[in-house]
Amino acid sequence: MLSIFTRGLFLALTLVPAIVFAHHNVTNLYDSNRTIEVEGIVTEAIWRNPHIQISIQVTDQDGKQELWNNASEAMSNLRRWKIEAGFIKAGDKVRLAGRPAHQGNGMYISHVLTPSGVEVILDRRNFEPRWSETTVTIAEYIKEEIGDPNSPELGIFRVWSHPDSLGLLFPEDGVADFDLSQYPLTESTKAAIAAFDKTRDNPIGSCQAKGMPTIMEAPYPHQFVQDGENILWHQEEQDTIRTIHMAPDATAEGKPTNKLGYSIGHWEDEYTLVVTTVNATWGRYNTMGIPLTEEAVMVERFMLAEDGSRLDYAISVTDPETFTAPHTATTYWLFYPDAEVGRYECLLDAENG
Repeated sequence: MLSIFTRGLFLALTLVPAIVFAHHNVTNLYDSNRTIEVEGIVTEAIWRNPHIQISIQVTDQDGKQELWNNASEAMSNLRRWKIEAGFIKAGDKVRLAGRPAHQGNGMYISHVLTPSGVEVILDRRNFEPRWSETTVTIAEYIKEEIGDPNSPELGIFRVWSHPDSLGLLFPEDGVADFDLSQYPLTESTKAAIAAFDKTRDNPIGSCQAKGMPTIMEAPYPHQFVQDGENILWHQEEQDTIRTIHMAPDATAEGKPTNKLGYSIGHWEDEYTLVVTTVNATWGRYNTMGIPLTEEAVMVERFMLAEDGSRLDYAISVTDPETFTAPHTATTYWLFYPDAEVGRYECLLDAENG
């Protein structure tokens, strides 16, 4: 029987239109080495995941009108950072700064100067204002990137947040020129990477749901919930739910395959949850061309700090078709007491920034 949490969550998801959820790889679309500014009139503001989209009409030096389609952080992040959505609207004259798009008129917005003279800072790396002394920016406790140690009794069963300055679990997904030869790759994997086109073959460019292990690098809040003898892992991105089967006799034999695979867990000690996942059909290790077969075995370790302020994570992936040796990636998450796992609700139009 499903717990109250599970029944409520699945009921909520059935009331959402049939949209597939994801967020796209910003590095592939924008130049992280440059910052530009433009000024114009807002024609449309879309306040949705996976990225808010703000379109503005810009007048160039020759008096010609140009439409700029710009994107920025997810609604999930604005909520976590305590930045109210809707700080600009259609018809407003605004100034924007950000990373320019590789193609066309657009940018990934880092700073917004609103008609009232208030500057909204959306850059998780640079909190310094560009134009105004009156600013709205990321909450101070998030800037400090220190988890709250005051609720050790919660154990692992709480909401966990990704520190904003921390890179992705698979760093190549966030670095355009990452050298994939650092991985222990088979010859067939090297050939697959050589044939991979970042634009054509991007697996998350159209609100497509992710599978294991890629979903584990999602930068949004997630939580662990006890569901009878099992544990549910609920990630905000794509409203993803993984079931971790905790019965001593749990087995993946005869179980159906899916993107997330079949996960079996056990407690190594009171602070360490070990999870083994097989039968995953996602077919990808990351979003940059490393494939993964259904024979892959993924062993995760969730390691809780004694005071409950931090959760360290390591995943070791074995797949002889992909890697010449098991490969391990690590990251961690922090506990912010007021964080929550919200509804994701990806909108395709917000992918077109």
